[in-house]
Amino acid sequence: MKVISVSQGFTSDHSSTSYEFLAVDKPLSKEARSRVASLSRRANPTRRRVSFIYHVDGYDIPGGWKPLMRDYYDVMYSESYDRWNLVMAFNAPKEQQEALAAYGFDNEDGYGVQVTTFDSRVIVSVNCSLASDAISYLEESYEESEEKEEGATLEVEDELLNLLIQVRQQLMRGDYRTLYAVWEMYGWEEGEDEEEEWAPPPVPPDRPEGRATVEQFRAILVTP
Repeated sequence: MKVISVSQGFTSDHSSTSYEFLAVDKPLSKEARSRVASLSRRANPTRRRVSFIYHVDGYDIPGGWKPLMRDYYDVMYSESYDRWNLVMAFNAPKEQQEALAAYGFDNEDGYGVQVTTFDSRVIVSVNCSLASDAISYLEESYEESEEKEEGATLEVEDELLNLLIQVRQQLMRGDYRTLYAVWEMYGWEEGEDEEEEWAPPPVPPDRPEGRATVEQFRAILVTP
């Protein structure tokens, strides 16, 4: 088996592509909101959130979404039909950046994990498909579960963003079980004629805390 390469993300059909960004650690200043608003006439950023939606082929966020995650926001998801990108960003030392990079892979359909660094900032994006009832499932499971990741105090009226807040908190603590769950869903085994032996990412240690977050994340992923 093999971790193929770091995914460069899926190619969206821009006839319908949407983005939801959230600043977790600190709200945006007035100047930062003004810079974000300048990217689209329809964008109306608050101190914590902003949305973008594009219905016309060839239109997208000027400069792409990564600069927004590098400079302003901590979690984001984008959707284009059945293709989703779930993104978490935070500051991490070089040693942790290298540990995260071990979970980067890209399967033949473009699903996988991409790890990008900008100095001390690391951006982890998961290219995936979600179950059709993923949002309603999260709403129900979030109400039933009392477990919250330590340090994840912000909650918003968007259960997918809330889940990404929890996953981000796990990643910041060095708990990579959710990334391994992505490998289990989208990693693929090479044929016997391959010349090289491919290796999966490291198996993270199991631990009692955070299991609900991992299982919620695993439950919404589906194969194409």
